[in-house]
Amino acid sequence: MSSKPKMSEKQMCKCPFCDIPICLEIPLSNQACDMAGKFKIHRVDCIGLYCPLPVMRAKEEIDKLDNSALMELVADDPAAEEDIARWAKRCGHKLLNVHKKEDEYHFLIQKKEGV
Repeated sequence: MSSKPKMSEKQMCKCPFCDIPICLEIPLSNQACDMAGKFKIHRVDCIGLYCPLPVMRAKEEIDKLDNSALMELVADDPAAEEDIARWAKRCGHKLLNVHKKEDEYHFLIQKKEGV
């Protein structure tokens, strides 16, 4: 008979960088990402910019990054939700997450490899 392993105080998350699942029985405040502090996210502020400027800034900024680097783009143009998703797909970048926080759209994009 095997016993269940004891859960640590901080449980690891399931994010694009971890393979450890989130335990829904444990509050998120007690969970930690295994990759915390091991990667940097380049933030691009496109607040107040309207089509086509968020896409143009996304391209300019992602071109500066290393392969597989992460970029968070923040925009308040409603058209950006569709525009950034289409741009990322067309260019081969991974759109890892999109969420809306109040009037802002937050896009987490991973630059494609081999560029």
